[in-house]
Amino acid sequence: MTRAQLAILPIREGRKADRRIVNLAARLRDPGATLIEVDVLNLSTDGFMARGAQLEIGTYVWLRVTGLEPQSCRVIWNEEDKAGFEFTTPLHGATVELLILNNRKPLPKNHFGPMGVR
Repeated sequence: MTRAQLAILPIREGRKADRRIVNLAARLRDPGATLIEVDVLNLSTDGFMARGAQLEIGTYVWLRVTGLEPQSCRVIWNEEDKAGFEFTTPLHGATVELLILNNRKPLPKNHFGPMGVR
């Protein structure tokens, strides 16, 4: 799969990097050493959005994705079962590309709404 085949969300005001729509299985390790299974829904060099995490804003956690050393990140927003995270140290663009190509799961049903992938 090439970069052109994967959706890229436009950079919104206040954002520094392109966000890539992804579906990556990952784990977060919180300060209490609890592993939380999450799905990373979008990813950029500066951070990511994940579903399945209920963490307080400002909490630091470690992101664990196959093929990547654990990455320190901070919760910057949360809403229902989704949260936004900022990497303590931004990822290199090539690292983001490799993660997407090597770890992508099939998109869940109705990921893009009722007319999306089924």
